[in-house]
Amino acid sequence: MPHENGRIYGSFKKICIPELELTKEAEVIAPNLNLLKLDWEVGRISASQLVFQIILLYLERRVKRHPFLRMGHALPNRSESKEFLEVVRFYGMPDTVRYALWKWHIGEWDIRLINYNPSSLEMLESQSLGYRYSTISWEDAINGSLVEGKRDAFEHLLHDLAHAYMFFREDYDFEGQKQFFQNMWSDYPKYESVLETDPIFRTKFDYCISDMNSHPAHLSAYWNAIRREAGIPFQTQSPV
Repeated sequence: MPHENGRIYGSFKKICIPELELTKEAEVIAPNLNLLKLDWEVGRISASQLVFQIILLYLERRVKRHPFLRMGHALPNRSESKEFLEVVRFYGMPDTVRYALWKWHIGEWDIRLINYNPSSLEMLESQSLGYRYSTISWEDAINGSLVEGKRDAFEHLLHDLAHAYMFFREDYDFEGQKQFFQNMWSDYPKYESVLETDPIFRTKFDYCISDMNSHPAHLSAYWNAIRREAGIPFQTQSPV
């Protein structure tokens, strides 16, 4: 959990700020966020272009010196998002974020932007159909609050893009992951009664279907392990 007891954890901690500073930041950038929100809602910019501009906005606010690593090239015009994403690296975050955004921007990965935090079942369904959600929580971004008490809106968006990378990357077997989630979606009714009575299994099940992207062999091993732990009988073959 990135924000816990006043401390910041996780892959993006270099570009996160204390929770108490989020409101002050939001007051400064809210006008920009509202303009971007309007541009997106009326179709003046695409979803991937919106996310690109949001990343620039937050990163330049939080990183005073060298928010972008130019990789030996001159810094491209920020209006040329495709070129920018091809030659620039973002400070303080895994390159998986930039790569996922670039793949989304050129239309190779099916990432869909929404303005709310989807349920675990919504995430399961989307992944079973071969796409992944990314969330921009406008309310939390503009108010300077944490999304579900865990991450600020900026980090939440970066976290979703990092997961998209893990879902679509070739060496993690995208088709195999999709098949795994298709089987989980089809089998969900079999587990509803246990999910209603076993909160520990519920928590681990929700993690598996919504916040865990890995090679299908790893997904299957985790799925078998949590069923075994919950005392649920199953056949040992992979669900993929």
